Amino acid sequence: MRVILDVLQGPRKGRTFVFDRHDTFIVGRSRFVHCPMPEDSALSRDHFLIEISPPRCEIRDLGSTNGTYVNDERVDRVRLRSGDRIAAGQSVFQVRVEGTGAPAQENAAPAAERTATIRVASNGAPIRCAGCGGPASEEVDVVTDSNSANGEPVEWLCPLCRSDVATLPQPVPHFTTLRELGRGAMGVVYQARNNQTGRLVALKLIVPESAATRSAIDRFLREMSVISQLKHPNIVEWLEQGMTRGQFWFAMEYVAGSNLEALANAEPGKYPIRQACRMACQVLKGLEQAHSLGFVHRDIKPENILIGRTPEGLIAKISDFGLAKSFRGLGLSGLTFSGEMRGTVPFMPPEQMLDFKTVTPSADLYATAATLYYLISGQFIYDQIGDGGDLIRTLLEEPPVPVQNRRADVPAGLAAVLQKCLARDPKDRYPTAAAMRQALRPFC
Repeated sequence: MRVILDVLQGPRKGRTFVFDRHDTFIVGRSRFVHCPMPEDSALSRDHFLIEISPPRCEIRDLGSTNGTYVNDERVDRVRLRSGDRIAAGQSVFQVRVEGTGAPAQENAAPAAERTATIRVASNGAPIRCAGCGGPASEEVDVVTDSNSANGEPVEWLCPLCRSDVATLPQPVPHFTTLRELGRGAMGVVYQARNNQTGRLVALKLIVPESAATRSAIDRFLREMSVISQLKHPNIVEWLEQGMTRGQFWFAMEYVAGSNLEALANAEPGKYPIRQACRMACQVLKGLEQAHSLGFVHRDIKPENILIGRTPEGLIAKISDFGLAKSFRGLGLSGLTFSGEMRGTVPFMPPEQMLDFKTVTPSADLYATAATLYYLISGQFIYDQIGDGGDLIRTLLEEPPVPVQNRRADVPAGLAAVLQKCLARDPKDRYPTAAAMRQALRPFC
């Protein structure tokens, strides 16, 4: 099936937009939308959004001044049907839904592939689900390449994951999304498989609601720009990026593990101190490379430190560069302004609360120390204050709770290192990530 939008009136009269898979479509005066009409002064910059998942589609007004109308009735959000007419500014669109039976399988297996009933690969390894990683517990149909000498399985999904995939959007043609990994205010991240290489990746896309704002697009593009310049074992690797059907996306290394927040919460206050310090030192190695290229992360926290496994043991990888920026061009960015506060408060240094725009690498060192403190103690660096208390004022004016008050077996030397790292004045902290890592080495 497919959904078709015909433009009946307005500056784009005669145009037709066709959607045969999950997609979004934004109309407005802005040059960043899918159907820009800057000449129509009756339109808002971002006027309305249609989310399509053939045969269903839904329209949402984006707070326009003059309103969005469906069949002459002003709407905020409504499900569209074939034959409906949408009016906005000088333009009129008509909705058509075409096709019957099963939708086209654009990403179906090529004719050269066949289906075989198989449980074990030729090397004796069990077939595992590409989504959840679980082994097949019964005979399953696995797509294999008929040209392969050994008939190795290309991909198999268990029934539960197969059901999940059937309901997931497939926004990038050469990737198959397998499951949602996380969702934030700006983007959604899926586990996906590259259909050409078979590699599992983390596929991040800007969410439709965010796509309606220029600042969100700029932040998303900035994250793509930053992460594409960083290549380090302790930073999630950038793989590729693009824009498909007007939607920005980029693919990153998929880390098949947990994060530091989950490790800290598994047994609060009992995580091995030496292992925690090793994780912090790995984070500092990644930050050392980012800082050397002029970037400050600005949102280091346990949730953003992913944990992978190698033959040598656990490895920490910094993720989510959505707030990162170059600190070498302070004052030149139009994305933020003095007085704006972004980040995660329990791990945010005081200077970032006061002036988010001009923070330096020292802010990342403070946040790394606050993350290490949380990992070994299971608590934040400040006590939660009661009703009527002002958390921000406490963070700006009060010293952190000594880590040995949280956990008695923390070495005095490590407590001193953390105290220095969490100094209110950046000048009182270690000058670089390398210097802080050197101070932590005796406790690894």
